[in-house]
Amino acid sequence: MLALNICLALNLIILFIAFFFRKNNSLPNKILALILLDTAISFLGNASITGGFFEHFPYFFFLSWCTSSFFGPLVFTYTCLFTGAALNLKHPVWLAAFLLFIFGGSLPLTYLMLPVQERPGFTLSLLRDPLPWQMTIINIAGMLLIWISVAASAFKIIRYKKRVVATISNLEKTRLVFISLFVALVGFLTVASTALYLILPQHLVEYLYLPCLITFIYFFILFYTFRHHAVFTTESYGQFLQDTLPANNEMVHLRENKDAAPKSELQELAKRIEEYLVQTAAYTNPDITISTLSDNLSVPPEKISAAINRELHKTFFDLINEKRVEKAKVVLSDKINRMTIEGIAYEAGFNSRASFYRAFKKYTSLTPSEYLSQLP
Repeated sequence: MLALNICLALNLIILFIAFFFRKNNSLPNKILALILLDTAISFLGNASITGGFFEHFPYFFFLSWCTSSFFGPLVFTYTCLFTGAALNLKHPVWLAAFLLFIFGGSLPLTYLMLPVQERPGFTLSLLRDPLPWQMTIINIAGMLLIWISVAASAFKIIRYKKRVVATISNLEKTRLVFISLFVALVGFLTVASTALYLILPQHLVEYLYLPCLITFIYFFILFYTFRHHAVFTTESYGQFLQDTLPANNEMVHLRENKDAAPKSELQELAKRIEEYLVQTAAYTNPDITISTLSDNLSVPPEKISAAINRELHKTFFDLINEKRVEKAKVVLSDKINRMTIEGIAYEAGFNSRASFYRAFKKYTSLTPSEYLSQLP
């Protein structure tokens, strides 16, 4: 267990350095680095117990238990940064973490007040059940805080997704897939950890099974981080916020406001939207947003959203991508011998070959190749 915890901690520290001290770094990278560091500190605390170093470095072990309270809030903050929200240390999950951190200070005080001859017995109690009562409380409260943080993150993503599909036509730039996977993996880690605590002895979970599980999950998180280009520079994160601004803008109301306009007005507006898209082919602009329609039609974005949702019975995302697929079908029929599939995708307004294939399959139940094979 000693070698396992030290090896895992060193790997995480190396990753922390790589993510935190990148040149021209962004805040999301630093928060992810702190998540890795927080876990590494916990592993080093485990190593001090399993390796018999506790009496030489007792307060580092206590620090590792106190800092573990920040894992959940860090995960929540990382999620918020991908939905355009700012860092908020006054959020309830952070306030709860600070309180738990302060409570953790009772551990070193308890140890400090013990007579010297009783301290070896305290050390031995850390390697068997039941663990000291403060550690049990920190474990239970910490797991509850992680559950709350993961639930809050999931709720944040669900709301963000609704805003995205109502305001943005291309999802690649939103990193929605990545942050959804991130929250799902942390959620799986939380469920699995809770199950381990309920089934196995607490000290074995802390020092053996949980480090292995966390490392396995972190491997996938880091893999998806690079795969989805979620490692930002200052400039690329600024561009990310700019690209997703329509979804983050509180002026755009996702809830259908039945008092936004009479039904007849929304019906007329829906016709105007359809005519505008057909006549101008504005949907071929890969960066078109609901704000673009609002500006060009001189209609408030909430009315645009209400007309699309209530009269066309679609989201903005579906409306635009249906038009793009129809355009692609025409281009496929006319220019298949002169253009590549990727070229046709870009001409229709898609950002990538992959997004084109997904949309084409969604709206036609066929791949582009299958569609071509059915043409006369």
